[in-house]
Amino acid sequence: MFRDDEVKFGVMPISLRGPRGSAAFLCTLVAIFFAAGAQAAVTKRVLLLHSFGREIAPFDTTAAVFRTDLAKRSPGPIAFTEANLDFARSVNEDERMAFLAYMRARFAGSPPDAVVTIGGPAARFYLEHRADLFPGTPVVIGAIDERVVQQLPLQAPDKVVAVRTRIPQLMENILTLLPETQTVALVVGASDLERYWLGEAKRELAPFADRVRLEWLNGLSLVQMQERVAHLPAHSAILYLILVTDAAGVPHERLSALASLHAVANAPIFGLYEAELGSGVVGGPYMSQSKAGERLATAVLDALGTPDGAVPRIDVSGFDSPVYDWRELDRWRIDPARLPAGSETRYRPPTAFEDHRTAIVLTAAILLVQAALITGLLVQRHRRRRAEQEARHLGGRILTAQEDERRRLAREMHDDVTQRLAVLAIDAGVMQGTGDPTSKREALETIRERLVGLSEDVHALSYRLHPSVIEDLGLVAALKVECNRVARQEPIVVEFESDGIPKKVPMNAATCLFRIAQEALRNVIRHARAAEVRVTLRPRDGGLELAIRDDGQGFTDPEGDRTSLGLVSMRERVRLVGGALDLTSQPGVGTAVVAWVPLQGAA
Repeated sequence: MFRDDEVKFGVMPISLRGPRGSAAFLCTLVAIFFAAGAQAAVTKRVLLLHSFGREIAPFDTTAAVFRTDLAKRSPGPIAFTEANLDFARSVNEDERMAFLAYMRARFAGSPPDAVVTIGGPAARFYLEHRADLFPGTPVVIGAIDERVVQQLPLQAPDKVVAVRTRIPQLMENILTLLPETQTVALVVGASDLERYWLGEAKRELAPFADRVRLEWLNGLSLVQMQERVAHLPAHSAILYLILVTDAAGVPHERLSALASLHAVANAPIFGLYEAELGSGVVGGPYMSQSKAGERLATAVLDALGTPDGAVPRIDVSGFDSPVYDWRELDRWRIDPARLPAGSETRYRPPTAFEDHRTAIVLTAAILLVQAALITGLLVQRHRRRRAEQEARHLGGRILTAQEDERRRLAREMHDDVTQRLAVLAIDAGVMQGTGDPTSKREALETIRERLVGLSEDVHALSYRLHPSVIEDLGLVAALKVECNRVARQEPIVVEFESDGIPKKVPMNAATCLFRIAQEALRNVIRHARAAEVRVTLRPRDGGLELAIRDDGQGFTDPEGDRTSLGLVSMRERVRLVGGALDLTSQPGVGTAVVAWVPLQGAA
């Protein structure tokens, strides 16, 4: 009829070593022994009575959580003594008396500090025989329905941790998920306890008789139940209520019986206990055995601390929020959209992404990097081809410009200088043939004037090809001369300012700045339509800064014409000497060309 086990938590052997003969060691050792004795003296003994057995579901989870939680939260050590009353079968009076005699002998020295019953049969048995066992010991009743609590002979110090089982709520869950259900088979055993629940279930489910056909399986053995659930009609469901002993008198462990039914059932199975989730039931509102175990531990701690009370304390809890097994929903093609609000879904297999998240993310990252590299290479290739095309175009323009310049110089030499020299030669020949002194003087004066003009024109031509004034007088003087020349020849006011310029500027830097000034002034004359130009030269950042600013019409995109020969030549000049060029312009405001070149060896 029964079996008992004792487990003690919180007491551990202690071994100490120290110097022999040390007074401090002896004092410490004595203190530790006294402390150990005091701890052993306050060990609480808890008697745990099971209705059906320590490992029988769903009570096994409640008992296991209760033992662990109580030992963890107790201020002192706890010693558990467990006895299984085995009410899965009929117990005769001789067995009852033998159990009572055993319990009295087991605790002959001192009664337990608390008695905890698991399940209704154990609670009813102990309360009936409390006076014969431990009349002054606090009793905590757990894993029991509130219906049964009302039938128990409770006393003032008793504490009850009960559940409220709403069987109609389980039926409503079935019809919510499967509204086309026509038949519900209900699994119920045949013991005295199960017959009680059979009556309660029939009474509470009577209002559903006009909605579904209820088929009760309490008159069948487990084998017969398997046969029946394997051949249920279409649009059926199974409600697994309680199966401790079948109609053949064979006791069954709850989860094992559930597994055997699940293996052959042709309809979804619904249960009511947390422990059944993941073992074949679809799910729904359920009772949490884990939470029941924690609440039971709280009640026992309360009983051990305050054993007296005016009235019995009854703690009742109902169903927890619905939880469903995704695998069963998928198996029976139950639409997840029908799940109640706030439901939880468990056991859903990971998606391909979740299962291979790391590999997918890594692969995607690699692909993105490769795509970025390929895009970069394509852009770089496009830019390189464009640069090559521009270089070829500019090279052609440069060659054309060189040929045009040579052609212009040749034409100027032929049409101007050469012809003027021929005229001078003719005049000299005419003068040689005349004998009149006055005519000779006039001819010589004419030749002299023509030679002076020719010399000036050749000098100007030479200056445009290479301004020797830079070498002779320096950069500042050369820029002044160029500005004055433009101001004389064009209707533009040209102002030049310089300050702090070294006397000697490296020829490459001076030539670079002078040519940029020439090109910028030439662009002002040709395109700007400006009335005033300001040219400034000043030291900056270890170099010289040349700025040419006009008040002309300006233009929208200074960088738009990247193939402009003048702009390219200016940029190329500053690049060759390690400088920088900045071009800014705005329509109606004007244009500014700012060039900076480093100075090396300037004095």
